[in-house]
Amino acid sequence: MKKLLLSILVLMASVAAEAKVVKITLADGTMKVFTSSQLSAIDFNDDGTLTITTYDGQQLPALDAEFDDLTIDDEAVIYDIFPDELSFNLDVDGTQIEMGSQRAIMKVNYVYPSTDPWGEPITLSGTMLIPEEIWSGKVGSEGILMMNHYTKFHRDEAPTISNGELENMLLANPLKPNYIMVESDFYGFGVTERFPQAFLQGLVNARSSLDGLLAARQLLDEREIAYGPLCFNIGYSSGGFDALAAQKLRDLEYADRISFDKTFSGGGPSDVREAYRQYVQTDSTAYNAVPLLLLVCTNEIQRLGIDYNDVFQPYISNRIDELVLSKNFSSWPICDSIGRDKKIHEILLPTYCDLESAESTEMQNLFYNSSLTTDDGWTPDSSQRIFLFHSRGDDYVPIQCARPMIAFLKSKGFEPSIIPGRTHLQTNFVVTDMGHLKATLVYFVQTLAAIKAWPIMYTDNKLNPLYQAIVGKELDLVSIMRQLNVMGFNCKKIISEVATCIAALPCSQQPVSLDLNTLADNILAKMGITEKDLLEMMEDSGIDLKTFLKDLIAYLSEDPEADREEYTKDVNLSEDAGKPNHPSDSEAISMRLLDILDKPDTPIDTNLQLLRDWLNGALNHLESIY
Repeated sequence: MKKLLLSILVLMASVAAEAKVVKITLADGTMKVFTSSQLSAIDFNDDGTLTITTYDGQQLPALDAEFDDLTIDDEAVIYDIFPDELSFNLDVDGTQIEMGSQRAIMKVNYVYPSTDPWGEPITLSGTMLIPEEIWSGKVGSEGILMMNHYTKFHRDEAPTISNGELENMLLANPLKPNYIMVESDFYGFGVTERFPQAFLQGLVNARSSLDGLLAARQLLDEREIAYGPLCFNIGYSSGGFDALAAQKLRDLEYADRISFDKTFSGGGPSDVREAYRQYVQTDSTAYNAVPLLLLVCTNEIQRLGIDYNDVFQPYISNRIDELVLSKNFSSWPICDSIGRDKKIHEILLPTYCDLESAESTEMQNLFYNSSLTTDDGWTPDSSQRIFLFHSRGDDYVPIQCARPMIAFLKSKGFEPSIIPGRTHLQTNFVVTDMGHLKATLVYFVQTLAAIKAWPIMYTDNKLNPLYQAIVGKELDLVSIMRQLNVMGFNCKKIISEVATCIAALPCSQQPVSLDLNTLADNILAKMGITEKDLLEMMEDSGIDLKTFLKDLIAYLSEDPEADREEYTKDVNLSEDAGKPNHPSDSEAISMRLLDILDKPDTPIDTNLQLLRDWLNGALNHLESIY
């Protein structure tokens, strides 16, 4: 009778909008915690044990249970605690590097109330990673790191089951920062793994993270564990997208309960529509399981009812359940099954590879609504700080779908700066020739440095006065040079002597002539970037190259000791300059500079005069291309 009653209750709970929490107290006093969405049946055996069958037909090992202590209730937060260990290792181009740094933690898995993608109540699961020193009270916590996990495919990759690489790197590195990490499984993993995941679906995962953070604080308060005053919002790759989504939802709905000291978003596609367009236009991606996951999750979570036979090539459409929805495979086996060398047109049917088709246009509109750059009423809270990181050589998430977030934030009053604390929008989009995975290391180093330095740089959420005095000024490179002059460093002399050393080299050893076109050909091309790329990178970092050149020209023009005619009288600058067989002003002055700098008695002010003229030519060139 008890078995029958329990089965009815479990069945009722599993079909209800909100899953029930099933707590089983074992004979030895320990507790097992499940939610009804995990369970199909619980059988009472004659030998005094319980056999639990999960929804996918798997039987868990028999449990020696005290029957009278088995309960089903609607308790908001229940948890399981067990010791664990993190290890700091690196994966560089597929090569595992053991760093030899471990850290003991207590892993606290918990379930908490939230809502599903359609606004209905549901129970989700998450985890807390608490360093043993904080758990035991040996040291205090400086704050909470709210982690948004990167792309997952296999059920066992859920944070409550296994710890990801970035989690290990942030907490187990040799600096061992004293923070508690909080991480949601997200909808579709953990206790809701039977459902499709919400990959890149706007605010769905954001709500999972924010509700999980509130529940974690409740648990820590109940156990009287002080979690510290700081709270950072962290994520890379799809987790970088989710971190920004969490910032957005926080500003819209949670501002009275949650405030982030800083959001660290790296490698994320803030413009999902542009990600899709780039995949199709380039007909490639180094991670071809992602377009598959994006289209499937969009269809499932938005309940579009699209037939996968109308989207994917037959060798894929017939295996969607197996490859994606089953959660039986991690990402690389899926890529291998598809074929890592497969182009986008070999994965999608032609209609979805035609960006002008009705089907593709409709999908792009759906992606636009999921994008974070959609101007849908979000006015970013100017008290919040944001760090955006992206590699221009990212082979998973194209740079074109990340830059729109900078433009969006600038339109809302945020000014980018590469200097931490200078403004509330710190950026680093200047990494070149570095793929998605390698760039993770740069993101990790910058995020780790920030969270370690924060208690020193900030007091009561305000910059340390000494640091404020440095970054609060309108400092640019020219201002710094002027300050160095006051301190006794003759920057003009240094600049001129550097130019002298370069110009004095034999032509075969000179790195570049002073002609701007040659500069682009000899330096920028070797870096794999164009002049426009360079200007974009500087703009993303809050540096206006044209303004800098103007300031530098003005700086070099202060107190000129000779006029231009004296040093250009031997150069044929006429109305023919720039025409075929005639050098342009910039080219002529550059050649003249190289010529006279070869003479040991050339006065330094000569170099500065010609350098000013060359910079003016460079500035005119930049004005013409950007």
